[in-house]
Parts: sequence; C-alpha cells; structure tokens
Amino acid sequence: MTAIPEGRAGRSTGMARAAAPAVTASTTTWFAPPTPADLVTGFRGLLILVAGGLVVAALVAGEPARTWPVVWLCIAGWALDGVDGWVARRTGTVSERGALFDSGADGVLVLVLSLVHVPGAPWALLGGLLWPLFVLVQTVRPAWRRTLPHSVRRKLAGGTLTGTLAIAGAPFWPEAAVQVAVALAVALVTWSFAVDVRWLERAAVAPRRSTS
Repeated sequence: MTAIPEGRAGRSTGMARAAAPAVTASTTTWFAPPTPADLVTGFRGLLILVAGGLVVAALVAGEPARTWPVVWLCIAGWALDGVDGWVARRTGTVSERGALFDSGADGVLVLVLSLVHVPGAPWALLGGLLWPLFVLVQTVRPAWRRTLPHSVRRKLAGGTLTGTLAIAGAPFWPEAAVQVAVALAVALVTWSFAVDVRWLERAAVAPRRSTS
C-alpha cells in the first residue's frame, strides 16, 4: 500500500509493466461487469469493512480495539493486496477502474488500522488520513492529479505503515512499544507523502516556467 497511488493506469504494480498482458477494450469501461481481479479486491474490501465495523463498535463501547479478530481480518486484507494485481495481469484485465478500486481498498485499510491505535497512539490517525486528504485535495488542485513516477521509497513507506499498524494491533504488545513503532511508521510515510507533494507542485510549476 502507498500513501499516494502511483498512477491511474493499473493496479498496485502499474499497467506499464513489460510483463503485463495487453489491455483489452473492456478493461477501460467503467461500467463493465466485474473482472476476477475486481472480485478479489471486493473480497478484500469486505474483510476490511468487517474489521472497521468491529473497531468502531469497540471504540464506541469504550473497549480495546486491538483484538485478534481485527488483526486477522486486516492482515488477510493486507495479504490480498498483491493478489488482485496478479490476477488482473494474468487475465489481461488490468484497468484504471481496477487501480482506483484497489487504491481505495488500501486507503480504507490503513484508515481502519489507524483507528485501532487511536486510544493509545492518536498520532496513528495522521497516517490513516493521508490518502483521504490526497483524494480530497485532488478535487480542487489539478496539480495533484498527475501520475507519480514509480518509487521504491513510496512503496516501502506505505508498506511499513500498513505492516506496522497491522502487526502492532496484536493485543500482547506493550503499549509503549506500540506507540514508538507507530510514531516511527507515521513519520516515515508522512515524509514520503511530503516528498511526493513537493514533486507534484514542482511539476506543475515547470510548464509555466518554460512558457514564460
């Protein structure tokens, strides 16, 4: 999972990968029937929503949200992150729709995981809100709609945040250790987010400079 989606032309690994099969006409249709990869992503989404329901119910009741059912549901949703992209490439159904569907599932997963840690590490919510913030700003800031170049740094930061939040959700970890781990992961992904935003803003300014 990445804090900012890498592009709009494929799932998490991108449509442009040389080994990816050719994109068929049906893969560019937004209202086409769901593909096998979409079904995998939909199942991921279902697991994440169930976990989210458990987390919200626990928080409302004033009970710990760091429970094994939530941990296993989120880890399952996280583990399936690469499966939908693999299925899309194998079946030749890589699509923009699938990429956005996948990115949305990733974003909701991190948000749910961040809510798990809010009682003990409220700064976790910052990591969970980065993706919704990015999508919101895109609606009013065209510069943020550009396709970002592939970045190992972005993938590592996003994966570190998701993995840390998921693993730290296990109820046996000491609270102090969880707080430190979550703080470091959030700091890493926030820095990565800032680097990408800087790139987007500089890319938006460059064309204006060349025409002035």
